[in-house]
Amino acid sequence: MHSPVLYKQIYQTLKAEITEGRYPSGSQLPTEVEIMHRFGVSRATVRHALELLRREGWVVRIPAKGTFVRQHDPTAAMPKLIALLALDVQLDFFSKIIRGAEQEAAAHGYKLLVRSTDNDAEKERQCLVDLQSHVSGFVIAPATGNQNHAHYGQLLVQGVPFVFVDRYLPEFNVDTVTSDNVQGGYLATRHLLELGHRRIGVISARKATTCHERLRGYQQALEEFGVPYDPALVAHAMGRRRDGWDEYLHQGRVQAQALLQLPQPPTALFAMNDLLAVGALRYLREQGIRVPEEIAIVGYDGMELSDLVSPSLTTVEQQSLRMGAEAVRLLVRRMRDREVPAQHVVLPVNLRVRASTATATAVVAGGFTPTPAKGGG
Repeated sequence: MHSPVLYKQIYQTLKAEITEGRYPSGSQLPTEVEIMHRFGVSRATVRHALELLRREGWVVRIPAKGTFVRQHDPTAAMPKLIALLALDVQLDFFSKIIRGAEQEAAAHGYKLLVRSTDNDAEKERQCLVDLQSHVSGFVIAPATGNQNHAHYGQLLVQGVPFVFVDRYLPEFNVDTVTSDNVQGGYLATRHLLELGHRRIGVISARKATTCHERLRGYQQALEEFGVPYDPALVAHAMGRRRDGWDEYLHQGRVQAQALLQLPQPPTALFAMNDLLAVGALRYLREQGIRVPEEIAIVGYDGMELSDLVSPSLTTVEQQSLRMGAEAVRLLVRRMRDREVPAQHVVLPVNLRVRASTATATAVVAGGFTPTPAKGGG
């Protein structure tokens, strides 16, 4: 082929073959290499043609899988039903996301179907399989350690739209609603640094984009204050996963214990969610370590329990109600126009200072030294 617009010729040929049924809905197109050999062109030319097909809604690209023919308007005859897959419906954070999503769905004439995946990728997979032919779209908080890429790809092939909420999988260029987690991690850490703390331990949940981003904010604040980043101060999830609240309470406890047994223990803790912080508070109370007199602690989420524990918890507040509403708004927008560019909405966060933080001077004056663990874990 010798035309200066080779990619358009390839695009027109493949488009015609799709419309004629050579490549039916849901089928996979030849690989880039196969198309290169067929037309005698470069990989860049092939990618340009495939990108034009993708932009016009003929195909979808699935990471590590290939290019597939999209099914058009598969939800046209479906009931106006949206499925929301939450990590744990018992958590105050997700209950607010659900309320916001439900209100926004109702405003657009949709009903909301809620399922709890218990942060388990297999339960999430089963929900996707069971519901994908019965709903108009999904709002999904993807489970930690997610292995459901093929099922997300199948949704794209079938034209069933989905929006990630709270956390996301960067491999997929789809609509997403999150908090400004980098800023949240920065605000929490800067607050402790401004109080004079220089050894700030981190208590983290199992790996997710939320934790990665909050850790980036933590590192940015340290750098701004000229404090070297010490990876030993960043604890990680230990042992087998537990169900529901027990997972976070347990991890808060065992990670606080590990951090306080360091040769140079932290004078403050940044817990990446409020339940982790509560687990740490319980451990500190059992060990007779006073908060905030001997160690300060900041949580994350702004859950209602953060104002009910003793001492009340300084925390980074998220707009979870708005998060759910924005996710449904994006999903409805996507259902009405499948070809609009993917949008990533990042909601601002706020630091709520309460009684669990104190100055480093007060910590030193308290004469805190680590005590041997009493059982622990």
